[in-house]
Amino acid sequence: MLERSRRRQLALMVACVVCSLFAAPTGGVRTFAGEVADVSGDVATVRPMIGETTALVVKIDTARLALPDLTEAFLKAAAPGSDEVYRGWTRMAGEKIEIFRDATCGRPVYATIGIPLSKNEWPVFVFMKSAPDVDQKALFERLGATEKEISSSARKGLVVATPVDGTDVAAALEAMAVSPRSGLDEAFRAVARYPIQALLLPPDYVRRTIVELMPELPRQLGGGPSSVLSEGVVWAAFGLDPVQLRAELVVQSASEEAARRLGEHLPRMLQSAYDALPEFQQQVPREAVRSLISLLAPKVQGDRVVLRMDKLDAAGGSLRLAAIVAAAIQQRTRRGTNADNFKRILLAVHNYHDAYKVFPPRNEVRDKQGSSGLSWRVHLLPFVDEQKLYVAFHLDEPWDSPHNRTLIERMPNVYQSDWFGRKPGYTTFLAPVGEDTVFGGPKATRIQDILDGTSNTVVLVEAKPELAVPWTAPQDYNFDPNVPGRGLDVGTDGRFLAGFADGSVQRLRGNIEPELLLRLFRKNDGRTVDWRAIR
Repeated sequence: MLERSRRRQLALMVACVVCSLFAAPTGGVRTFAGEVADVSGDVATVRPMIGETTALVVKIDTARLALPDLTEAFLKAAAPGSDEVYRGWTRMAGEKIEIFRDATCGRPVYATIGIPLSKNEWPVFVFMKSAPDVDQKALFERLGATEKEISSSARKGLVVATPVDGTDVAAALEAMAVSPRSGLDEAFRAVARYPIQALLLPPDYVRRTIVELMPELPRQLGGGPSSVLSEGVVWAAFGLDPVQLRAELVVQSASEEAARRLGEHLPRMLQSAYDALPEFQQQVPREAVRSLISLLAPKVQGDRVVLRMDKLDAAGGSLRLAAIVAAAIQQRTRRGTNADNFKRILLAVHNYHDAYKVFPPRNEVRDKQGSSGLSWRVHLLPFVDEQKLYVAFHLDEPWDSPHNRTLIERMPNVYQSDWFGRKPGYTTFLAPVGEDTVFGGPKATRIQDILDGTSNTVVLVEAKPELAVPWTAPQDYNFDPNVPGRGLDVGTDGRFLAGFADGSVQRLRGNIEPELLLRLFRKNDGRTVDWRAIR
C-alpha cells in the first residue's frame, strides 16, 4: 500500500501528464532533429542509484518548473463540475512548486523507483547533488520527509531520502547492487529539453519473465503475442513542459519491425484497458476515451515509436477531454486515499478501546453535561503515531482557546480529506452524531453497548466539503433524521465512503432509503439491515 503523501505526489504527476498529453491537437507537430544534448551530468548522477530492480527514473528541473495560465480557456471548455478541480489543482500545484524550488535551491531533483520486492519493501529513492547552500534538514522537512529518512552524502556526494515509511536509507544504499542499464544516456537525451522527465528502463529479468511466462498478453492489454511489449519496449522516455504545453513520448524498440507492431498495438491496448475498468468507465465517458485514442497517433521513426504534442487546443474539445480525465483521476485517487485513511482511523479507534474500554473521548475528559472541549480526533492522536502533537494540546482547554487554536493547522495527514479549496486544518471525516449514535451520546460508548452489531453500525462518513469542520473541534456530521444522507459526499459512481464500528470500510449507495440509512447510524434500534439495498 502506498504511503499517503507518495500517492498524492504520484496522482499529481499523473493528472499533469494526462492534461498535457491527452489534450494535444493532432496538427502542428514540431520536430527537434539535429539537436544533441549533453546529458553526461544526469547520467553520472543517476547511475549510482540504479539497482537491479529499478524500473523508472524521474528528473525534475526545479529551476524551469512552472504552470501555464489556462484559467479562462479551461473554464470555457471544462466539463460541468471540473472547474473546482482545476482551480484547486493549479493553486495547490503552484504553492508546491514554489516550496519545491526554494527548498532545492533550484537544483534538479531525481528519483529512482524499483519494482516492489514485497508489500513492505518498495525501493524508492529521491536524491539530489549535495551542496553547501542546501540545508538538508530544512530540505526534507519542507518536502514532508522526517529525519529518519535523511541520509546525507550517502552515495557519490548525493543527499538521499525515501518516502517509504520504515526504510533505513543508509542500510538500503549499502545493500544496493548497482546495475548497469543500457540506454540510460539515450533515454535522457531523447527528452533533454523538458523540465519533467520520466524514463522507463525495464530490467532484463522482467523482459525474460514476460517471454517465458506470458507468451500472450492478457485481454486487458489488448491480447496478442507478448513480444509486442518485450521487443517493442527496450526503454521509454517521457518529457513534459507544462509552461509550453508540450509533451513527448519516445519508445525505443528492438527493431524497426518491433516498433511498427508496437505502434499499431497501442490504440488497442488503451481501449482494452478502459474496457477492463468498470469503475473508470463510470467516471470517464466512453466517447471521451475514443477521442483520446484518436488523438494519440503514434509515429514510427525507424526503430522508435514517437508521440509529440505541441500546444494545447485551448478552445476546442480536447481541453474538455483533459478536464474530464483529470477530474476522474483526481476523484479516483482521492477516494482510494481516503479509504486508506478511514482504515487507519478505525484501527486507532479500536486500539483506543483496547486501552480505555470505550470509544473516544472517554468519560474522564468530558464535562458534567457529557461534552468534550476537544474532538475525538484529538484524543485519538497517540493511536495514529502523533503523540508529540497530542502532548502539545492543553487538554483542559476548549479547541478554540488561544493556545489550542494555534494547533489547528497542524492537522495530521490521516484526517486530511484532500478536497481542493479546503481550509487548512479542516476535515470532512466526520462521525454521525444524533440520537443513539456511537459518538453522539453524553457518555462514552463501549463495544458491548452496540446491540445492533459493530458490522451494522456506521461510525465514520465523508461529508461534503461545505460541511468541513476544524479537526480539533467537537463537531461532526449532525444529520437530519428525516434526510440523513443530505450532507454525505456521494461521488460520480453514486456511492459514499462509510466506516463501520467493526473497523471495515465500504462504499455504500448514495440513494439508500432514509429509514435504512438511519438504522446504520444508530446502534440500538433493534431492526435488521437489508444489505442488498445498501451495497
